[in-house]
Amino acid sequence: VLHNRYKEKKQIVKISINSKIFQLEIPLIGYFQVKNLLMSILAASACGLNINKIFKQINKIKSVPGRLECVANLKNNSNIIVDFAHTPDALEQSLIAIKKQFKKEIIIVFGCGGERDKKKRSLMGKVAKKYCRKVFITDDNPRNENPKQIRNSIIKSCKKIAVDIGSRRQAIKTAIKELKSNEILLVAGKGHEKIQDYGNKIINFSDQKVIKEIIRKNRFSYKQNNWSNFIVKKTFNNTGLKNLSYNGVSINSKTTKKNNLFFAIKGENVDGHKFVKEAIKKGAIKSVISKKVKQLPKNKSILVKNTFTSLNDLARATRDNTLARIIGITGSVGKTTLKNLIGFSLKYYGKVYNSPHSYNNKFGVPFSLSNLKNNDKYGVFEIGMDKKGEIYNLSKIVKPELAVITNISQAHIKNFKNIKDIAKAKAEIIDNITEDGTIILNKDDKFFNFFSKIAKRRKINVISFSRKKKADIALGNIKKNKSYYILKINVKNKIFYFYVKYFTDNFLSNILACISVLFALNLDLNILKKKFVNFTIPNGRGDIRIIKKFNKRFKFIDESYNANPLSMRSAIKNMNYFKRKKREKKLIFLGDMLELGKKSKKLHKELSVVINKSDIDKVFVYGKYIKETYNSLNKNKKGKIFHNLNEAYDHFSKIVHNNDLLMIKGSNATGLNQFSKNIKSRWISAV
Repeated sequence: VLHNRYKEKKQIVKISINSKIFQLEIPLIGYFQVKNLLMSILAASACGLNINKIFKQINKIKSVPGRLECVANLKNNSNIIVDFAHTPDALEQSLIAIKKQFKKEIIIVFGCGGERDKKKRSLMGKVAKKYCRKVFITDDNPRNENPKQIRNSIIKSCKKIAVDIGSRRQAIKTAIKELKSNEILLVAGKGHEKIQDYGNKIINFSDQKVIKEIIRKNRFSYKQNNWSNFIVKKTFNNTGLKNLSYNGVSINSKTTKKNNLFFAIKGENVDGHKFVKEAIKKGAIKSVISKKVKQLPKNKSILVKNTFTSLNDLARATRDNTLARIIGITGSVGKTTLKNLIGFSLKYYGKVYNSPHSYNNKFGVPFSLSNLKNNDKYGVFEIGMDKKGEIYNLSKIVKPELAVITNISQAHIKNFKNIKDIAKAKAEIIDNITEDGTIILNKDDKFFNFFSKIAKRRKINVISFSRKKKADIALGNIKKNKSYYILKINVKNKIFYFYVKYFTDNFLSNILACISVLFALNLDLNILKKKFVNFTIPNGRGDIRIIKKFNKRFKFIDESYNANPLSMRSAIKNMNYFKRKKREKKLIFLGDMLELGKKSKKLHKELSVVINKSDIDKVFVYGKYIKETYNSLNKNKKGKIFHNLNEAYDHFSKIVHNNDLLMIKGSNATGLNQFSKNIKSRWISAV
C-alpha cells in the first residue's frame, strides 16, 4: 500500500502490484479490511485472473453483511453501523476503526451471549466505556441463562454511561433517538445473524432489518446537520445553547463580521471585554466573556471562566470533528509565504482555508483553527514560537496530518542556549503529527538528519526536498522564458515542469516544499504546471514591484516584514540574481535583526562578509546593532548611517535613479515595514 486515507464511509487506497500503480475508492470501514482485500487480490491473481480485470471489479465491492456494515446514514450526519464483534478484542478493534475513519463520537448497543465465556462480559463493558459516549446494554443470545444477570455482568464495568434495556428492538430504537449530529451508532454482537436464541424460544431477529424498519416507521425530527452549532455545544457543554449557528470566530472587534462568535480575550495590553459591545454592533451573534459587561443583553453572551481557554476548546472541537486534511508549517524562515503558497495550490483541488497573515502564536493558531468550516477540504496552519514548548502546545491543538519544517536559523536565539536548542523546539511539531502522518523536511538544512531520526523513532513518514542534493523532490535545471522561469523538478524519479515568476533561493525551496505537500496528499501535480505564475509573494517578504517615486522609476524589493540571520543572508545573496545594465545601481537599506540576545553584535557583524562578496553597490543602515555590519564593510560599499527614517526618506529621494534596484530588510519593530509601505504607495506593477 503506497497511500491510504479515509473519506467518511470510503477509503482511498493507492497500491503497487508488479510495478503497476492502482488507485481504489472502496466503501469499506477499517484498514484491516484493506489488508483482507489485498490478500484476496493476490489470491485471485494466483488463480490466473487478469490483474486489470480484478481491479475493474474491485470498485464494485460491498462490505460483507454484518461486518462493519454501514446500514443507515441520517440527515443529521450520523451513521448506524452493524458489526459481528462479540469478543473484547474484536469490539475494541471495531471501535478503533470507526473512530479513526469517521472522527465522531460513538454510542453503542450490545450484549453478550449466554452459556459462553463469562469473563469477557465485564471486559467488553470496559472497552465500550473507553470508546463510547453512551452504552445501551441489551440481550444478545441469552440461550438458557438469565438475560438480566448477563446484562448486569456487563454493566458493572460501565455503570455511569450504561442504559439497561432488555428488548434488543427497544434498545436499538432508543439509541437511534439518542443519536446526535455527527455521531455513530454501533450495533454489535450479532452482525449477519437472523435469529435470537432465548433457549426455549427462538425468534426471528435481524439488526439490519430492525434498524431500517425503525427509521422508516418513525419520522425522527432530524434536521440537516448544523455543524457550527454542534461544535459550540461540544465546546461549552450544552450550556443552554440552542441552534447557535455562527459563521466564523473573531477576537478583534474591528474585523468582526455578521454572525461571528466574538471572544473577549484579555491580552497583555488590551482587554477584549472593552470591545464586546462594539463587536455586537458589528453583528456578532454572541460574545464569549469571562466577566459581566454592563448593558450587554444576556442572550448576546456566553459566560465562561476563561475566554482564552474557551477559544482553545473551540479550536480543539473544530479539529477533532473536521474531515479536512490538516497541514502544519513551522521553521525559521518562509513560513508565511509557504503557507500562502500551499493554500494557493490546494484551491485547485478543493475548498481550502489557511491561517490569515502571520497568525502563528498562542492566540493566532486557535483563532485560525476555529475558523475552519465544515466544507473545507484542506486546512493549512502556520505555527511559530519564541520559546521552548510553544510549538508542542500549538501543534497539539492543530494535530497536523502533514507537517513541514522549512529551515532553522538563529531567530529568537536570545531565548535559547544555541541553534541546536532552536532545532529541538521546532522538532516538537513531529510529536503531534497524527498516526501514519508525514513530515516534510529541507535536505539543504543542516538539521535534516536530526529531524529525520526523530520522525523515524515516532514512525512518521519522511519526505525530503532539496535545491542542491538528491532528494524525494529535487530541483533540476531552471530556464528563463520571457517574464517567467521554467523549473524542472524530479518528484520520486518522475519529471515535472512548473512555471514560476520568482527565482530566489527561499522561493524555490518553498516551491519544492509545496510540491512535497501535494505529492504527500496524492494529488495530480500536472494541474499546477502553469498555475504558480499567478502566485504573489506576501507583502514585506520579498515581493518585487516597479515603483514610480521621487520622479523616478525603479525596481523595489520589500523584505521589511522581519529579519533573522538566515533570512538576511538569503535576501543579500538574492541580489546577485538580478541582472543590470551598466549604470544601474544595487542599493540595500538594512535595519536591526531583533531578539538575538548576547549574540546580536556577532551575528550582525557576520553579515558584512556576505555583503562584501556580493555585487551590491551601496549599503545604508538604520538601527543600533546594524552599525556592526556597516563598520565591517568594504569602504566602497558604505553608503550612510541614518539617525531617523525621515532622513533616510530624504536621502533616497535624491540618490535613487531610474532602473536602480533598492532592497529594504529589517525586523518589523524597526519601523522599516511602514517605511517600505510609504515607498510602495505609488507602485506600477508587480514583477
